Amino acid sequence: MRRALVAALVVTAACTQPLPSPTGVVDLRVLGATFESPEVLISPCDPRLLASLGGGGSTAQIDPVQLQRLLVVGQRALTYRALVVDPLGNGRELTYRLRACANQGDRECDNTDDFAELASGKRVAGEWTFTLDGSAPDKPLLGTALLPDGEPLLLEALKQDTSRGLGGIRIPVMLEVKASDTDEHIFAQKLMVVQCQFFPQMRENVTPVLPGVTLRGEPWGEADVPQLEGRGEVVMEPLDFSEFEEDYTVPSFSLTPVALKESWKIAWYTDVGTMASFETGGTNFDGNTTRHRNRWQPDATVTEPRDVTFYLVVRDGRGGLSWLIRRARWTP
Repeated sequence: MRRALVAALVVTAACTQPLPSPTGVVDLRVLGATFESPEVLISPCDPRLLASLGGGGSTAQIDPVQLQRLLVVGQRALTYRALVVDPLGNGRELTYRLRACANQGDRECDNTDDFAELASGKRVAGEWTFTLDGSAPDKPLLGTALLPDGEPLLLEALKQDTSRGLGGIRIPVMLEVKASDTDEHIFAQKLMVVQCQFFPQMRENVTPVLPGVTLRGEPWGEADVPQLEGRGEVVMEPLDFSEFEEDYTVPSFSLTPVALKESWKIAWYTDVGTMASFETGGTNFDGNTTRHRNRWQPDATVTEPRDVTFYLVVRDGRGGLSWLIRRARWTP
């Protein structure tokens, strides 16, 4: 019996293929999605209002001035951006839908009467931008969007929030993308955060932006297309951005201010070969921050010169996100 078990384990191991690196972009993917601004601050804000509404309280029993203050953030125009890549699509059109829902557990944002349609149509892959400013039916304001039953989306999201808005009212916004000529069908969720200003020192989050990146220690500009040769690893590193990492304040469970500091993370992607690390940066539980240094590993199966695209997606850990795109020409 023991020999049979060992044999079974050996067969299983032999049949298991190594998982592909998440850094290698070989199919239709959404590498990042973001809002500008990444956070909307309600100021001034009475946390008792959030607690009452979040507990399912009747809006008739709420101070109408305070209720309007909550909903007026919906008059704030927002811009939604997504980085959609389709390396093998040859410029094909992709069908998309952009929806906002109240339930954070709704992974496809399609629960009946619990989502609002924001945009839909067809586009080719690239950097997609949607302006939600209320200027047209297909450009609704996110905060004042209504669910099919007439309930404001923002209010319903608060009611379904188990933390009663303490960590911000988080509205899931789902981008659904389909390719008509294949079975590719993907979903990408972005949380839009509406936060109550509990303390005067709280400030709206600012989008993290990388100041630049180096290739083999040399500055690598957006318009530069450096020539790479051979199959050796190539070192890449972002320019120092520590001065842009913000200090910020959040409420504790006892509603006292907690001072924190951002520690950005970078996710690295390429459409040829792989990166040595999927993610760099961030701070662990010991307070140590990893270095933002990475290495590109060429594809050993490629024998002809190729154009290579690199994507650096930076996150601040508070909902803020942006990306850099760099290109090079590689000869094996």
